[in-house]
Amino acid sequence: MMSESIDNQKFPKLDGLPVDICIFTLATERRIELNENVDKRTLKSYPKRSLELLLVQRLHEPFQDKWALPGGFTDIETETLEQAAIRELKEETYPDAGSIGDGQVSNKIYLEQLSTYYRPDRDPRGKIPSVAFIALVNEELLSGLRAGGDAKQARLFQVNMEVQDKMLYKSEDGNTKIDEADFAFDHGKIIRDAIQFVQNKMLTTTIAVKLLPREFTISELHQVISAVVPTFTPSTSNFARDLVKTKSRDGMLEEVWDEQGNPKKSTIYSARPAQLYRFRNEFEPQVSIYPRV
Repeated sequence: MMSESIDNQKFPKLDGLPVDICIFTLATERRIELNENVDKRTLKSYPKRSLELLLVQRLHEPFQDKWALPGGFTDIETETLEQAAIRELKEETYPDAGSIGDGQVSNKIYLEQLSTYYRPDRDPRGKIPSVAFIALVNEELLSGLRAGGDAKQARLFQVNMEVQDKMLYKSEDGNTKIDEADFAFDHGKIIRDAIQFVQNKMLTTTIAVKLLPREFTISELHQVISAVVPTFTPSTSNFARDLVKTKSRDGMLEEVWDEQGNPKKSTIYSARPAQLYRFRNEFEPQVSIYPRV
């Protein structure tokens, strides 16, 4: 077993419980520059969006040069697990998160504890469990991405859901491809669990708000859900009808009105004006497997 060959000089005593963070975002394809040779009608469509995961390449042993989740150890004297996760979210990946820090997280970031992971040989430094978190981050907050701490580099990887029974991850430039077996520690397992967790949240809560502008069209909401959950396949028209007309969803969305009291609409991605909506803050989804009384 790995733990039997620990070099105490190489791996000093560790204080604090480690936290690992699965940081997901939806990346938007870059559109070509407008010029006189471009048919502007081709730009009246929603740009492609893909689910991406932020990974860091380890600078030191153990697992030097391997790709891993951002994370680190808690300060057991001063931090809760969530405070440590927030600190690592800022320090190791450096998102431009505004209000992030001091135990608070930006309203453009969703952070939740996923689970605790342990097996005797997961870490060659000793029998060390890890507490995993998931973070959903608006892509604009990752524009200043840079590696920090014990990371050689930090990069976004596109998530290819299933390829021959494996989860594959491809860097944005396409030059680096990794699968579950290539990760440090047991991070491949953590990431697979995190993806399933986020997909379930996407279908049962209003978590999509973190990946949308404050005001959005039904088509934009449909696109976000479809990008995270590839098996989500209702047509946009059916989705829109069911969303705004189903009684159990009353109060989830509200139409946006302009200062003159007229419905506010968008023509950014369509020639035909589309109504803008926003989520109601007070709405709490109630999902039950039992018939409603």
